[in-house]
Amino acid sequence: MKKINFNNTNILFAYYFVFAFTIVLVGMLRPALNWDMIGYVAAAKHFEIMGIVELHQFVFENLKNFVTPDEYFLLTDGNSQYVIDMATKPELFTQQLPFYEIRPLYTLSILLISKFGVNIFAATYVMSLFSTVLGIFLLLLTFKSKIHMGLLYILPFFLMFFGILSTAKLSTPDAMVFLSLSIFIYLFSKEKVMPLLIIIPIFVLVRTDMIIFNFIALVIISFLYKDCIVKSFLSFLMTIALYLFINHYFHNYGWSTIFSMTLLERVSNPADVNFTVSVIDYIHAFTRGVYTSLDDRAFLGFISVVASSLILMRTFTKSFSDNKEIWAYTVIPILYIAIHFILFPVPWNRFFIGFYTMASIAMLLLFSQLIKKYD
Repeated sequence: MKKINFNNTNILFAYYFVFAFTIVLVGMLRPALNWDMIGYVAAAKHFEIMGIVELHQFVFENLKNFVTPDEYFLLTDGNSQYVIDMATKPELFTQQLPFYEIRPLYTLSILLISKFGVNIFAATYVMSLFSTVLGIFLLLLTFKSKIHMGLLYILPFFLMFFGILSTAKLSTPDAMVFLSLSIFIYLFSKEKVMPLLIIIPIFVLVRTDMIIFNFIALVIISFLYKDCIVKSFLSFLMTIALYLFINHYFHNYGWSTIFSMTLLERVSNPADVNFTVSVIDYIHAFTRGVYTSLDDRAFLGFISVVASSLILMRTFTKSFSDNKEIWAYTVIPILYIAIHFILFPVPWNRFFIGFYTMASIAMLLLFSQLIKKYD
């Protein structure tokens, strides 16, 4: 009987194909039908239907035909006054749209997929599944010659541990953020700096909080590539311009409203409420977030990965420039997650899956160096 050679590239790609196929299969058979699906469908269809009543009618009539009666009840009633208001009052429903419309690359993708005959509600998680699979194979193509092949077999386990499957099943732009970070990693690893500087501003069209990532990444690029300082600055100016345009065009709510709706109290009429976040409110939310994080296995796993990398880097990698990938893929997640947590103290895995993955890749690169050194 012929022995399987796991160092064969074809075997590795087949392994990743099976992994990706499993994610798609599970995602299509058992998608996570959360209420955000309704918000993103409404935001996508709002490009075509301007009338408030007509938009509301389209969304909930099509939802009723898409889900089971029990699922429809949970999404439109579920003994929640907020959900009932959304299903019965178009004027309140439209007040939620800015929370979803500020992700235009995701909502336009939903609309585009629906034009190919896919149900517009299914399109919300089809886009997530597509983004996840493409991101996974981009990472494989990036590191098949940089990370020890044996360690590449471990990467899918890291992805599963950090919640890639649940993210892929969600009707949110978080899987598209994972893809965005995979594109960044691919271009950064290949040292394709100019395409990277052109593409980075687009990330805020996926999720506006990517402005934090853009700032951190562009500072690191400026530090590593001195001849790109001006170009990096222009890239960040474009990031800011797109960020401000999105918020202005879609009438996005301010930080206080988003913080309050996310962490304090979800109301049906945010446009009519003057939200303020007191120091006590913030301390309570932050304390609750810290407590939740200490019981979150993905967050604790990330801490363990980063701690391991920092210990190994102190011992084996002295130069930033000679090990820029390792340093960048460790520093960026630490700074992004810290800043994001200060602004919105929740350890939701879907926000951070791409950054958890980035930190894991840094650790695998370090272990690859050690294996090569002691082989």
